[in-house]
Amino acid sequence: MPIAVFAMLVFGICSLLGAGLVEAVMRNFAVEAGVPTWVFITVPALLSMLFALLLYRKAASNISGIRQSLSRALAVAILTWLALVIYISSLWCPGYRVLSCTRDVALVLTVVGGGPLLLAALIAGIIVGFVLKRPVEWLTYKGASRKPLE
Repeated sequence: MPIAVFAMLVFGICSLLGAGLVEAVMRNFAVEAGVPTWVFITVPALLSMLFALLLYRKAASNISGIRQSLSRALAVAILTWLALVIYISSLWCPGYRVLSCTRDVALVLTVVGGGPLLLAALIAGIIVGFVLKRPVEWLTYKGASRKPLE
């Protein structure tokens, strides 16, 4: 399995757990927007998986440790948060006050969901960074110029 696919799966699982922690708030957003609750729980995970797949594409050759993996994980978290703000505000905000409503959605999403989703992304980044630092047999490290540690 390529390292980018592994990173995508780890970020998806961690994001599902993080979104599950704030499920009550996501349920309220879903009810007000008229969208099923499961959509609001799975969308953060799917977005996180997409951004992780894009950012960890050449991870075996570009990332050499946990610190670099954490910086990419932070980028995944920020991009996921931004995409969620756009997604929720497009469903929830009326057209005549889109900017102020989007600001409110960003603030609420940051206060309520920001902690668990950021923590989930950082945990996923640590896991992927550890796997990049100490290669395992069942992952393919295409483009890696270093040898596995023995």
